[in-house]
Amino acid sequence: MKSLLKSKACAWGALLLVVLLIIFTFSMRKAAWWMFIDIFFFFMAAFSHMIALTIANLNRPASSKLDSLAMWMLILAVLAFIGEFVALQILF
Repeated sequence: MKSLLKSKACAWGALLLVVLLIIFTFSMRKAAWWMFIDIFFFFMAAFSHMIALTIANLNRPASSKLDSLAMWMLILAVLAFIGEFVALQILF
């Protein structure tokens, strides 16, 4: 599992997956601006982790900070996803 988290190919794949998710769900999300919050946090988590893996050999402290930022963004993304689901059930 640890080698999977340190794989640059998996990080690029996750970033590509988030971009494809943005493209394919754009028409469903343009009803309100807050519907993009979870996607934003997922994108930031994937991007931060990918950059952390890219600069790991150059600057270890910065890589560690970016990885912790990616974890916080992932936590916020899950919370935003749950919040959006609840809001959509109530509003629409």
